[in-house]
Amino acid sequence: MNKKRISMTISPDVLGRIDSMIDGNNVRSRSEAIESIMSQYLETNKTAVFLGGGDVDRLIIDGQLKPLIEIRGKSLIEHNIGNLKKSGFRNIHIIGKSELIGECFKLLGNGAKNGVKIDYTEEGKTMGNAKTLQLAESSLKSSFLVLPVDNFFDFDLDYLARSHVNGRNVTTLAVQSNRGSKMNLGMVEMIGNQIIGYEERPKNPKTFLTAAFIGMYDPCIFEYIPKGNTKWVLQTDVFPKLVSENKLYGCIVPGFYMNVDNMKDVRATKNFLRRNK
Repeated sequence: MNKKRISMTISPDVLGRIDSMIDGNNVRSRSEAIESIMSQYLETNKTAVFLGGGDVDRLIIDGQLKPLIEIRGKSLIEHNIGNLKKSGFRNIHIIGKSELIGECFKLLGNGAKNGVKIDYTEEGKTMGNAKTLQLAESSLKSSFLVLPVDNFFDFDLDYLARSHVNGRNVTTLAVQSNRGSKMNLGMVEMIGNQIIGYEERPKNPKTFLTAAFIGMYDPCIFEYIPKGNTKWVLQTDVFPKLVSENKLYGCIVPGFYMNVDNMKDVRATKNFLRRNK
């Protein structure tokens, strides 16, 4: 691996603590010690963005906001935050209308009780989920994960993050087979890891591969989202453009994923946790 030389100024106290890590075996120099510290920090302080914009009514089941529905002792969003934390995603952004933001803050606060840091951004006018994501642009300076606020997942986010190669692909979506399922949202065609076709709700799907709308993004994604009062949607306005530029990739991940849309989906998620937790 090619490495670059840098210079830095550091206090004697911190330098002494760095030198104490050098054991001549696993860590043989100050450079290796500093690189190890920085790598560990970056791996355990990754960023995830929950998208919860749009009409709040779509986020309600039986009079309750989906992210707050209790599933085996914890809310849906707490289950997801726990899974994010396990994979080193400790900087969390939640974006949505004031009703969602207010209720999530009551439950989660600043995230300290769940071992994460949570920032909240209130969406004003509904302009599409790409514009919802754009509200957090100033805070997203390195690769980040995007996921819906009303979905449940239990798969290897580390594998998804590692598969995302900066500079080659702008977005890497989690992909699963939906063979035998009636769900046909975000159907994809792939060659290797590259997505060569993306269709939202196709009448006649060409494959059994579904993009789970959980994915890693590079900050350059915002170059594909116009400024101003233009409605813009990731699935219909951004992903097809990325496909045309060979910059949309997929990572096939085993595990459980559920778009929690009704009480049947809630029961299915409860049954999964009962069998596997």
